[in-house]
Amino acid sequence: MARDTFCSMIWNHQFIDGSGRVKPCCRFKGDLGKLQEDISETFYSDKMEDIRKKMLNNEFVPGCLRCWNEEENGKKSLRQRYNQHNKLGWETIATDTPKIEWLELAISNDCNLACRMCDSRYSHRLYDEEVEYNNRPYSKTKKTKMPIESVFPHVPNLKHLKITGGEPLITPDHWRLLDYIIETGHANHIYLNYSTNCTVYPKQHIIDRWQEFEYIEIALSLDSVVEKENEYLRYGTKQEEVFKNIERFVELQNELNLHVIARPTITVLNVYHLPETLEYLDSMNIKHNATHLDHPSHLSVTVLPDTFKEMISKKFEEYNYKSDITRKSCEYIKNYMNSSDNSLMLHEFFNHTNFLDRKRYQSFKESYPYFDSLWESNPYHKS
Repeated sequence: MARDTFCSMIWNHQFIDGSGRVKPCCRFKGDLGKLQEDISETFYSDKMEDIRKKMLNNEFVPGCLRCWNEEENGKKSLRQRYNQHNKLGWETIATDTPKIEWLELAISNDCNLACRMCDSRYSHRLYDEEVEYNNRPYSKTKKTKMPIESVFPHVPNLKHLKITGGEPLITPDHWRLLDYIIETGHANHIYLNYSTNCTVYPKQHIIDRWQEFEYIEIALSLDSVVEKENEYLRYGTKQEEVFKNIERFVELQNELNLHVIARPTITVLNVYHLPETLEYLDSMNIKHNATHLDHPSHLSVTVLPDTFKEMISKKFEEYNYKSDITRKSCEYIKNYMNSSDNSLMLHEFFNHTNFLDRKRYQSFKESYPYFDSLWESNPYHKS
């Protein structure tokens, strides 16, 4: 079996978002079309078979570029992590008989935040702003919801269920799916994974449901330990509430088979304080996996001018790290930041930032004083 391009997820996984868009995984560039009544129609489609053949022939699959970028910059990619997974990795699959064993579901775009690096496919609160900004929202409708019943026939074979959003802890159909799994007696062989924005803590009747499952993993989307930054980029967040909920999730590990991790998404808006954010997570004994943002491209760290890349690189190189894992994460982000020059996208960064600042009564300049000279170069800037 060729392992240079091989990804086990192509044989046992499918991603579906609230609008019905289907992809081989969340990182894949492009999609396979819209969700059919039977989700396995896409899983066994000619497009998926073509990807499988390419991987077995050790051919490059363009849609997998995100993982290749991570690997080239010294980070263990999603492909590599799941290839080595003890329940879902390449040693557990038969390449001649693909089978859906785990799903990632963005069940709806219901969300209580309007994060600057997100879009209306994952938060309905961004829809009106997108319409006003460019008359072309990412989501075709303001509210989206996938038909959760389409998952039911595959529950007996599931080993893993990853639930994102929107914000999954406020999505009613998510709890309906869990109830179905519990009622049909399949919870004990399924482990759950969540991506949550840390603003919602589940009520006790939800925690009681979790106890039926093999294992629970809560992935926290904490992007900056600095209050002004996190509240600026994750619009609607209250940092005090976020810290309180993180502490409660950590304590919940003592009550059931639950593990807390963190997935910071690194952009122009939080890269400078990445070491401090990761060290906060270290202090809470929370494992973290910081990754760079690709979309929207104007918020990528590769957009920064050389002067600011040098400033951030110098800080990362001279920082007195308490953890080797944190040092390596910062090294990876630094390498990625310096891997390409996308500063031509600065005009879109300035334009969109100005638009949102006016709409939301926020101020980039006040939130990011260390980028003061960058902001002064903004052609849309009004003092």
